[in-house]
Amino acid sequence: MQVSEIMHRGVSTVNVNESVRRVAELMREEDIGAVPILENEKPVGFVTDRDIVINCVASGYNLDESIRHAMTESVIFVTADQDINEATRLMKENQVSRILVVDQAQKPIGMVSLQDLVDSTDEEESAETLSQIKQ
Repeated sequence: MQVSEIMHRGVSTVNVNESVRRVAELMREEDIGAVPILENEKPVGFVTDRDIVINCVASGYNLDESIRHAMTESVIFVTADQDINEATRLMKENQVSRILVVDQAQKPIGMVSLQDLVDSTDEEESAETLSQIKQ
């Protein structure tokens, strides 16, 4: 099965210069928990609602400053034509519950979540994937 068969199409992104406050507002408005961060239209980071709370709010960081402070700088991604086993492998290796889907030019086109993988595999495989990612 290919990533294109289970991914959520479309993805909200923000520029690396956006403020932490604006990214949090976007998450609230769109009811999402993670946003890829772009610079020159290429993914350079990823931020979750948890990242904002831990790296900014709890640390007293100025929420009007750049999201760069809160983001994780490594971006793990797959293309839509890759097998879901590759997405699963990357999520397990990096212990992440979401992975970005990009086109051939590395522009974001969607996301695959842990839930998407669990819903697309049998119960035994789902349990193994869950336990390895959530260690």
